[in-house]
Amino acid sequence: MRDVEPSPHDHLEKQVKRLQELWPRETGNREHARFVDDIKTQLKKMQLEQRPSLSIEVYSDTLRFERWCSTRCTLEVHRSGVTVASAYPYSGCTDTEDVEEALQLFRCGQRHRWKDSAGKIAVIEVPYPSLPVELFLDEVGHLPASARPHDFLPPTYTYAHPVLAATVFGPDLAAAKAAGAKGVVAVWKGLTAAQAEGQYVPFTFPYQDIPAVWVACDESSELLESARRGDRATLKLEATLSSSATTETVWAVVEGEGEIASETVLVVTHTDGGNAVEENGAIGVLDLVRMFATEPRPKRTLVFVFVTGHLRSTIGNQATTEWLKAHPEWWSGKKKGDRRAVAGLVIEHLGALKKARPETGYEVELTYATNAKMQEILEKCWADVGQKRKVLIARPGLIHLGEGEPLYKHRIPAIALASVPEYLLATTNVEIVDVNLMREQIGAFACALRELESYDAEQLGRAERGLIRKIRSVVQFLLFIARNRSLVFHLSAFMKAEIGANLWGRKSLLTFVNTRPV
Repeated sequence: MRDVEPSPHDHLEKQVKRLQELWPRETGNREHARFVDDIKTQLKKMQLEQRPSLSIEVYSDTLRFERWCSTRCTLEVHRSGVTVASAYPYSGCTDTEDVEEALQLFRCGQRHRWKDSAGKIAVIEVPYPSLPVELFLDEVGHLPASARPHDFLPPTYTYAHPVLAATVFGPDLAAAKAAGAKGVVAVWKGLTAAQAEGQYVPFTFPYQDIPAVWVACDESSELLESARRGDRATLKLEATLSSSATTETVWAVVEGEGEIASETVLVVTHTDGGNAVEENGAIGVLDLVRMFATEPRPKRTLVFVFVTGHLRSTIGNQATTEWLKAHPEWWSGKKKGDRRAVAGLVIEHLGALKKARPETGYEVELTYATNAKMQEILEKCWADVGQKRKVLIARPGLIHLGEGEPLYKHRIPAIALASVPEYLLATTNVEIVDVNLMREQIGAFACALRELESYDAEQLGRAERGLIRKIRSVVQFLLFIARNRSLVFHLSAFMKAEIGANLWGRKSLLTFVNTRPV
């Protein structure tokens, strides 16, 4: 029996401390590049430690993209500062001169909604509604079984989160720029300063070329009054823009032995993020490489993928999508000699606390199991979660959160951890990881990886699309919009992106350059 014991607590704690030092890891920035280098260094070390009968082949994919990085953003009204929660990622910049113009309160009921903002700084309130949970999950179980149902989902079966609100209901910056607005101030409606601080949202749109910032609701009362009066304000958003930046995906292959070595199991995480939870999955994946790149060799070939570009995803097009497109030889089985992926594990957001203090408890562990066999394996390997942990087992609803989405779309059955604490996209280096929980979760994934060897490809099956589940999700969303008609306008940017993605393809913001051995 293979030893699947995770690394000691001290080793994992050291890895988490390193993440806290390297922040924020926005896609392609210096800190992100250093983290990717750390991963390569650890993989190379494992290569040198292997016995002659074993090997770890390590590769690096280079991708090119347009990188924007905010260095400073401020807002002043009557020369009095307004606290800015964060810059709108990839919105724009004020170049060498600040934007000093009159404020214009944006009123959604106007027939020509953006035209009055021409030559001004538009101020718009962004709603923070609770969306139907069915949009992104269908609850199929939970652990421990003795827990109360409301420990996992709110009684209303709705859920609010900054990334959802900003992506679905955020300002239409393209429309604002087209109308001639000089800048946009988006006011969170219902999000406090503590909740809004440092939120790197949304991250799914291309460069907009119009400076935009977020302001929390408890900073907005005087700002909204000033906007109603048309007072003058000064907006500063200093940022650098590189049209040809590069970033790396690293991936390692542990070759299987025997009749099913041509089958693969994909173990996926991403490496960019703004804090020690988003994204720390690489710590767990590296530990799995250590455990499974030893004797006895695995029956199937294991492919461990550390993708880049999660914070440059577009709607419906995750970072893993780019790796799958570039390397069908490791998963598609379509051409002679191609390997075929029979299962996947997606590891994100390990050890997440609800808040920055351990006494607040753990975040609910949203874990997708995309067919019955994956659920069976999950329940077996996650059985001893104890009373402190709460694992929500789900199938995807209308959307699949996290980097498990591309595997789901290609019908590769998977177990995917994608907990979504409120601070997930906040830029911070505070302590929000419980290392003991992280170690338990890594152990559960190691158990699942070992358990997958007990089943043939037919038994593992395929990811279940769930047409009825998707129809139910669409109906729930339409009913939600019907009950909240004032939100229809705010859907504009999201709906344009979604329609464009479906009609003209899901455009990527990253371009594949090459692959090289490491």
